[in-house]
Amino acid sequence: MVSYKDAKFADVKGINTRYFEAGEGETMLLVHGGQFGGGASAEDWFLNFDALAESFHVFSIDKTGQGYSDPPPNDEDYVIASAVQHSMDFLDTLEIAPAHIVGHSRGGYLAARVAIERPELVRTIVIVDSATLMQPITFYQDVADAAPHFDDPKELSKYLTAQNSFGADHITDEWTDGKIRMDALDSVQRATAKNSELQGQFDDNLAAMQHDIHDRIRAGDLQCPTLVVWGLEDPSAVWDPIGINCLNLVLPNVKDSQMHIFNRSGHYPFREHPEQFNAVIKSFIAANSG
Repeated sequence: MVSYKDAKFADVKGINTRYFEAGEGETMLLVHGGQFGGGASAEDWFLNFDALAESFHVFSIDKTGQGYSDPPPNDEDYVIASAVQHSMDFLDTLEIAPAHIVGHSRGGYLAARVAIERPELVRTIVIVDSATLMQPITFYQDVADAAPHFDDPKELSKYLTAQNSFGADHITDEWTDGKIRMDALDSVQRATAKNSELQGQFDDNLAAMQHDIHDRIRAGDLQCPTLVVWGLEDPSAVWDPIGINCLNLVLPNVKDSQMHIFNRSGHYPFREHPEQFNAVIKSFIAANSG
């Protein structure tokens, strides 16, 4: 079973990048969500990784400025385009494209942007609960501001994750311990502080990029088979209107596209329903490969 001890590292155009790798076959790249700093990493996919590696050559990557990957080198790089470029550079560096890209939350935006900007790198994409693709939200700051006091950082981490979930069974000690380890890293603390300092820059850029990608999708620039997955009870990327708007953006404008909605699921359908999630994306890919 995959563990944080199985990590590998690659120099991706000067950014020391952590990733996990297993399996054979067509390449699949799993991309987590979150922003520069702590809270999300390649380890988010550990409940899915081994089963997917039975069918694909699977890579799960720490985005730049998250997990154990180096932060962006310059202030101007604290924008979402840096994460997109870093993922494209990762595929180029390891020479593993084209890939099936599965992106959660901010990673869902990333998957769509890579497919538009570098279509030769992509076979299919899966967009999972991505408010980042659709519109601004304030959920995370609101929850953090309202969180009760915890003396134990592990309990705080579990609480915050539970607020964005339907149930708490998927919030394992292994996952939470990994988050605590990463939050203590100097690189993560620096990225968190820099992200806070430059939050306005990030937000302004993201708003512009959202308008741009919507125009590109409506113009037919997203041409690879695309699966949208959503948790019906997602408290942050809420189904109505964000999930519905994503459906109305993607399905009419991408010929080979589908949507799958998980009931009894919050923001993490791939963790809350790992076996069903894996089956859904395997079926989609099988029907849209070749």
